[in-house]
Amino acid sequence: MKFLGPHACEEALALGELHALWIAPAAFGRVARLVSEARAAGVVIHREPMESLDRRSQGQRHQGVLGEGGPFAYASFEDITARVQAKGAGALVLALDGITDPHNLGAILRSAAAAAVDGVVLPERRSAMVNETVIRASAGTAGRVPVCRVVNLGRALDDLKEAGAWIYGLAAGEGSRSYLEEAFDRATVLVLGAEGEGLHLKIRERCDGLLHVPMPGGIESLNVSAAAAVALFRVLARRGPGTPEVSP
Repeated sequence: MKFLGPHACEEALALGELHALWIAPAAFGRVARLVSEARAAGVVIHREPMESLDRRSQGQRHQGVLGEGGPFAYASFEDITARVQAKGAGALVLALDGITDPHNLGAILRSAAAAAVDGVVLPERRSAMVNETVIRASAGTAGRVPVCRVVNLGRALDDLKEAGAWIYGLAAGEGSRSYLEEAFDRATVLVLGAEGEGLHLKIRERCDGLLHVPMPGGIESLNVSAAAAVALFRVLARRGPGTPEVSP
């Protein structure tokens, strides 16, 4: 796994996932702290010209700093259901149905990390994997949130229901209720589909309710990563600082 840019490398180092670091001479002064902390952690550091980093990154933007580590560490689905059961009414999970654009996935993971969600569930098929592009789009924060891959997303939603969660699908123009009307006062799973296709029928059928984000400006829908951010922080706003950690 490559980590492109100083922010992604800093996050990887904090998570213990950074094994080697390549830095262009011009960037050394800007990342002195990263270099010091990486050395202290035993990370191998290479000083190479910018052209060498360009080749290693295959043309992707790196700002003179590139790191390498092991593959992304996915969480298990069982870990996420256990979190839902432990947190009760305060649990919040994202499920993504057919998000294939890595830039969208990275932006969604950044919002998920900022909202401290308890997990993000991806299907193994029809979904982007967490790769270098996703990590860069997340500004290096992808590793802060548990992400799991499941063979069958519909079955995973059924299991989350059994764990006590209420499943909300976001469907532009099709939701029976505005998301502004929901209290989100129970364990919540937000399901978002790909732009254009939306939620697949079998996934829609698993939802306990369909919600939409009102668009007073007349725009048909938000970009999926923007919709995820809006919905996540609406849940947090509705719950307020007194969100219960465990169901009564």
